Amino acid sequence: MNTKGIVMLVGSVGLFLCVIGVVAWVMTAPLEAGEFETKRCNEYVSQLDMLKRYNWFWTPYHRRMAFNDCLTRKFGEQKQP
Repeated sequence: MNTKGIVMLVGSVGLFLCVIGVVAWVMTAPLEAGEFETKRCNEYVSQLDMLKRYNWFWTPYHRRMAFNDCLTRKFGEQKQP
């Protein structure tokens, strides 16, 4: 394999990984919320941070998903009564 082929292979793999990262970031974007819900869910995520401090797999992705879960639960609770 020549140098041009290797560069094309590495470039295409890098581009593919970047696209997957951007798509994952967009798909986990925080949901829209009011000021009160945002504050409450940020406090919830901060408490989870304290609990998960030594967990190797607690990443910014997990923080965003916990925030979204908090908002989803809050919206679900409002619809029941």
